[in-house]
Amino acid sequence: MKIEDGTGTGRAAKIDENNRLFTQAAASSELHENSLKEEQVYMFSSGEFTSITTTGTETGCFYIKNDSSTKKLILSSIRTCGTQVQKVTFYKNATGGTLISDQTPGQSTNLNFTSSNSAEATVYIGANAKTVTGGTWFGQHINHVGHSTVDTRDALILGKNDSLSVTFEVAVAGEVCIAIEGYFE
Repeated sequence: MKIEDGTGTGRAAKIDENNRLFTQAAASSELHENSLKEEQVYMFSSGEFTSITTTGTETGCFYIKNDSSTKKLILSSIRTCGTQVQKVTFYKNATGGTLISDQTPGQSTNLNFTSSNSAEATVYIGANAKTVTGGTWFGQHINHVGHSTVDTRDALILGKNDSLSVTFEVAVAGEVCIAIEGYFE
């Protein structure tokens, strides 16, 4: 049996003695393809460090909501950092608190610098003693001095009007930040 390329050049595919077909492929990530073709990959972040002096209680530091009526927002990774050890807690679809009601805009940057597309998302950043209420506890981790990255493997998906809120709790005053990479599909 001979497998030809189908374009009339007469090239044949190589098959070894174990009947394995030799191929060559180029792979790229979903993020790369989306950024290149759809121009819809973003970094959502707190920007500057947030100073937390209220200790022993959760401080609302970050809120992101998918405002798109047609696309899902897929969160690829969540990076948290701090100058002190902190407990980081995530909430699904929070309904209130001063993090949401005070509405301090966060950053939303298209990772394709050649694109003028803007994210269809609401991003708020918190400050010392901001609160998050309602919603459902989603998870938590301890972040030591420095940073931690949670690779969600594109499995954390926000549908229309879904949101994710992030709180930090510190035992000693310090500074924290957060950056979330995501794309619309």
